[in-house]
Amino acid sequence: MARRQTIDPLVRAKVIETWGNACWLRLPGCTGVGEEDDHIVPYAHGGMDTVANIRRACKHCNASRQDRVLYGYGARLHIVVTPPGSCDREAVEWVEAHRQQGDPVVSWLALARAMRLPESPSMAQRRAVAMAWSAAYRQFAITQEPIDVWMIRTTTSSRRHPRMLDEWISLDYDVRVIDPGFEVEWERAETEQAKRLVRQWYGLHISQALVDARQRERRATLARLGLRSDRVTVASRPEW
Repeated sequence: MARRQTIDPLVRAKVIETWGNACWLRLPGCTGVGEEDDHIVPYAHGGMDTVANIRRACKHCNASRQDRVLYGYGARLHIVVTPPGSCDREAVEWVEAHRQQGDPVVSWLALARAMRLPESPSMAQRRAVAMAWSAAYRQFAITQEPIDVWMIRTTTSSRRHPRMLDEWISLDYDVRVIDPGFEVEWERAETEQAKRLVRQWYGLHISQALVDARQRERRATLARLGLRSDRVTVASRPEW
């Protein structure tokens, strides 16, 4: 790959005149002020140094993004969030009812089965599955292939990404919450550790209504930045 060149000052000036100098990414930890030129289609994917393909970003967000693509500018990530007591079975059923044939699905259960783990894996084995999920996420998040990927997860944080839900909304992923309800999840929790995880999940107050409201706001911002149409729909993934 050719070495990245400095953005033409005239292009940068036109970017700021057209789209403003606020950070467009708004990832967790964002300082708000555009300090660097960020390619919407990453430079590593062949993104051009043009006004259409550049927006301003703060240093923190530009580094944190790590070539992850905005929904529809490469892979289309569908993140399905479900409480830990479900062992993601309801989420798997929901995905199977909505995915197209050939769409990749990444779930804890599928990974555990592929790794031939026992029905009640140890904490070390569970961590191994979590690492496999994270590796798959990192690769799909940066791919330029226009494919739909369905990823099921019970937690919205990790050591590397403590505020994953905020990141998913910033990158405009399709986020769906599958929640059977606290009473159902509590009944399914057979150990004190499982009950603790259920309490922690519901303590986050994650709901589809909350996600939809935040996504409407984010998509309106993306529309102002020329990255989405101005037709913002509710409760379903829009066709851009």
